Amino acid sequence: LGVNEMKDRLIFLLVGCLTLVGLVGCNEQSEFVVEQTQTITKAFEDGDMNTINNTIFGTSEIKPDGKLSDVWGESTDEEKGVLACIFQHVRIEVKRVGESEIEYEIEAPNMKNVFADMESEDTDISEKDFLQYIKNYIQSAETVKSKVSLGYIVTENQLVVDYQNEEFINAVTGGILDAYKSLYSEILEKYERGEE
Repeated sequence: LGVNEMKDRLIFLLVGCLTLVGLVGCNEQSEFVVEQTQTITKAFEDGDMNTINNTIFGTSEIKPDGKLSDVWGESTDEEKGVLACIFQHVRIEVKRVGESEIEYEIEAPNMKNVFADMESEDTDISEKDFLQYIKNYIQSAETVKSKVSLGYIVTENQLVVDYQNEEFINAVTGGILDAYKSLYSEILEKYERGEE
């Protein structure tokens, strides 16, 4: 073998080794990320509101303002709140782990029209009856599937994912976040027009 052929072979082997080391590193990171994402999927499977609240909202308790806390029920009795009722019916699956993104498939009760449907029934619902109405609505709602991709980084052997992403929260609540925002805007517009 000539000197040039030897150099070519050494370069080829070196590049091959570096590629293999890179692939092994990527595989290890992917496995770590997949393993870590099981925390959130398992929390939804188990109805673990503590973990869900910590992961999505950054706190173990959600404390809505004023009287809403009793209705949403997340601050006093987490197991019976609106979100807990919805989350019982949510399924999350990790579909793909990329170099910097995780793709989730989320199946949840379709809550997009919950407030519009409540208004169309033309009945006054008390705060006490509101939670029961939501529970009944969830039971009869069709499910909706959505895919959400979230960016992630791995730092100091810890997976950091922004679960406070609005698209993700909207998906796991079946669209109730958008429905609530629409209702709020509608009420605000009526107020500004001087309507009751």
